[in-house]
Amino acid sequence: MSSKWILRMACMMQVASMGILFTFEAVRMKDLGIGETTIGINLGVSSGVFIFSSLYWGRLADRKHWHKAIAVWGSLALSALLVYFSICESVWEFLTYAIVKAILAPMVFGMMPALAVKALGPKQQGRNFGVYRAFGSLGFLLGSMTLPIIFNDIVTVARCGSLIIFLSFFLLRRLSEPETKPVHGAPLRIGELNSTLCLFFISFFFIALAEPAVHAFFTAYARHLGGSTRLLGILSGIMAITSLIFLPLMGKWSDRANPVFIISIAFLAQPLRVYIISFIGQAEMLWIPLLLHGLCWGGIEVAAIVYLSSLAKEGQKATVLSFYMAMRMLGNLVGAGLTGYLAETYGYVVMFHTMATAALIGAVIYIIGTYVLKIGQKGLK
Repeated sequence: MSSKWILRMACMMQVASMGILFTFEAVRMKDLGIGETTIGINLGVSSGVFIFSSLYWGRLADRKHWHKAIAVWGSLALSALLVYFSICESVWEFLTYAIVKAILAPMVFGMMPALAVKALGPKQQGRNFGVYRAFGSLGFLLGSMTLPIIFNDIVTVARCGSLIIFLSFFLLRRLSEPETKPVHGAPLRIGELNSTLCLFFISFFFIALAEPAVHAFFTAYARHLGGSTRLLGILSGIMAITSLIFLPLMGKWSDRANPVFIISIAFLAQPLRVYIISFIGQAEMLWIPLLLHGLCWGGIEVAAIVYLSSLAKEGQKATVLSFYMAMRMLGNLVGAGLTGYLAETYGYVVMFHTMATAALIGAVIYIIGTYVLKIGQKGLK
């Protein structure tokens, strides 16, 4: 099997398994009587740990050229974590789960994009990376819709996910070692990021503030409106199908057009999506805002990663992508606590309005910085 197909199949298995956690962790806690504020704190702690673990694994991979090894052993460890998640019942058990997840998840989701970008090569990189991520959407469709429809039980679904990501461990071991080139110079530090990257990361922080509202608390809201586990699975499946359609398109458009334009459109779609959720009061109608998922998430996932990788020097790609992951988690850290507090204290509608406004601020900052102030699109210093 070629490296491309190994990476595609492994991505599908990994997202199938981790998609279960991202979709149902808040629902599972809510089902066990844990309040939204506590859920938000739990998710926020996880995001905080994720920031440091992401930076650590990225620097280690670039320095030691251990991208493959980190991804391989991360897959095995996450398999065990899914089993632990299935037996969690108390707040402290879920907190332990959240911290361990934050340590282990970057081993896979920080390394796999770097491995894919290197394996796919520079030619039609956007299109090829979009196809690669589309296999992840197939996995999300399996883990977050198909398995819940079959079993209608979060515990059973999580244990099935554990088996799926366990199989990816053996698949990744067959991946050939990525070619490495001699790297000269000191490791990349935050202070060395130029104005183009700083603009992106600052704007992305505000976009990421709204992510808990469109993921963990979106499913919690669906449950709040009376949605069954099967319905939550169907909603997740709709999300996956839109990604499956849009990810290759976003990659193709990133090759043909300026990726900055794609990122701008994706940033504007995020607050619109959150605003739409706030106007829906029936769980069965929550599929409507998911139609924007392929644009606001797919556009960022493909265009941003390809764009940031193109700005990074050889030997710094994993570090730059770890900054990307860390900024996403910093936004999630603040957003999760704020989202949970607002939902429990003032209700879900106020929460969605607030987080949509935060995302809109990020989109406006990026557009003004890019098109009005004309901050240049240059590489690293």
